[in-house]
Amino acid sequence: MEFAIDIVYLRAKIPNDIFTALELNVLLEGYRNKAAKISSMLRHRHIISLRRGLYTFAKPLRNGPLSDGVIANTLYGPSYVSEEFALSYYGLIPERTEIITSIAMGRSRTFTNEFGVYSYRYCRSRAYSIGVCLAGEDRQRFLMASPYKALYDKTLNDKRWNGDDPQGYLVDDLRVDLEILQRQDKQVLHDLAPFMDGRLKKLFLFLEKL
Repeated sequence: MEFAIDIVYLRAKIPNDIFTALELNVLLEGYRNKAAKISSMLRHRHIISLRRGLYTFAKPLRNGPLSDGVIANTLYGPSYVSEEFALSYYGLIPERTEIITSIAMGRSRTFTNEFGVYSYRYCRSRAYSIGVCLAGEDRQRFLMASPYKALYDKTLNDKRWNGDDPQGYLVDDLRVDLEILQRQDKQVLHDLAPFMDGRLKKLFLFLEKL
């Protein structure tokens, strides 16, 4: 005989705001049709799907705001948030990006859910781990590129720029605030230097002089 289980019970048993289908199925072991129960919770918006097999609780049941960075790290990994999202986070560009781009060790993927669009670029560089740091606070901490690493990732993947006029590319195209960039620690830039050749080498030489 099946027993009744409610969302308050599940919230008490699942410590994190983001959880897997496996965690949910363990708690629903008394149900013959677990898939139907999960579908019902989704339909009533007690839980929200982030991707297949990954969920979060409805807003009133969450421990706090759910950051894009945390969602991005959890959706697909290993990965870290980078490019325009990171540049905007640091105040280096004025726009708030609509697509949260991450660099991942696995193949390129894109996930869309009600929180946003999460894009993952396959890492084409051995510099994957250089300049990756923790951002956010408390339960909302996530892996993100440091300022120079975010710029490196963006340029590496941006085929529109041929290497001419680095300043014009940064200021006019990406809309980078060079005054804010000047205040960033250049150690990561120096660590990335061995991986910057071709047009990236031209970018390095310009940034080194800032």
